Amino acid sequence: MRTWLFTTALLAGVIAARVGRAGNAPIVSTLIVGSETDYTVAGGDSLWSITGHFTMNRRLFDALNPLPDPDQLRPGMRLRISDRHIVPRHPANGIVIDLAARSLYWFERGTVKGRFPVGIGRSDWATPPGRYRIVGRREDPVWHVPPSIQQEMRAHGEPVTAVVPAGPDNPLGKYWIQLSAPGYGLHGTNAPASIGKYTSHGCLRLLPEHIARLYREAPDGTPVEVVYEPVRLARDAGGRIYVEVYRDVYRVRPAPPKDLRALVTAAGLTDAVDWARVDEAQQRAWGTPQDVTAPTAAPEPVPTRAADTVPPPQAEPASVVPVAAQRPE
Repeated sequence: MRTWLFTTALLAGVIAARVGRAGNAPIVSTLIVGSETDYTVAGGDSLWSITGHFTMNRRLFDALNPLPDPDQLRPGMRLRISDRHIVPRHPANGIVIDLAARSLYWFERGTVKGRFPVGIGRSDWATPPGRYRIVGRREDPVWHVPPSIQQEMRAHGEPVTAVVPAGPDNPLGKYWIQLSAPGYGLHGTNAPASIGKYTSHGCLRLLPEHIARLYREAPDGTPVEVVYEPVRLARDAGGRIYVEVYRDVYRVRPAPPKDLRALVTAAGLTDAVDWARVDEAQQRAWGTPQDVTAPTAAPEPVPTRAADTVPPPQAEPASVVPVAAQRPE
């Protein structure tokens, strides 16, 4: 409980610093990535694994797929899926991990080099936001189970394990990338269906092929910023306004401003939006960009930059599998 309260206070401070500093308008992004497309259910797919792989929440999935029983998917079924997101503020070079969207964005010279789904801290064990850098890496890591996790094992009546050797049963997977905070890093997993979900004890887990690529290509010294922004704004190159709203899984409201209406007003977009659409987006909390541009508005086009116009490269295809039985780290 003490850890959760500390992390919640840290989250609240970071969010307030981002959107509520006196005299500073909220950040309005100019970069939206992803697409909405059709997907064919494969053998072994489940609602849990598909929504995690495409970083969709259940509300959006149900809105796009009015199925009689979404929990009973069959191979060959056609689904409508979306992995569209507003990208948070980012450096020209480095990694940004968007906790609300459970997504990792990897930038090089201002363009998106890679975009991967990521498993993050549970609602009661939040991943701490902050600015870090890569300081080391290990192949075939040994997991030294933290005392806090051993205590949780004991409380659940599970066998208490102090050390997990490298191998297929290791929750850290094949690779560990150390960040500039003790015990905190990026790693693989032996439970691939947990990716794109709030499932870890704070660390950041990726699919094996994605962590392998970062392990090979992201050098030591690479900056890594972890952000939690359950509400964000964007304006595209044509001047249209978008909002993206998530359920506040970590129970930290973005304050101040305290709600989406206040955020839009603080950004100076009062006359550019349809307030009914803004309210609808806040109520839905679909976690995807929703166009809230006023029908009569004639917004000025936003000058485009290379990072805004180049779509992210396709990540290596990742299998979507049912929930694994292994305990996450």
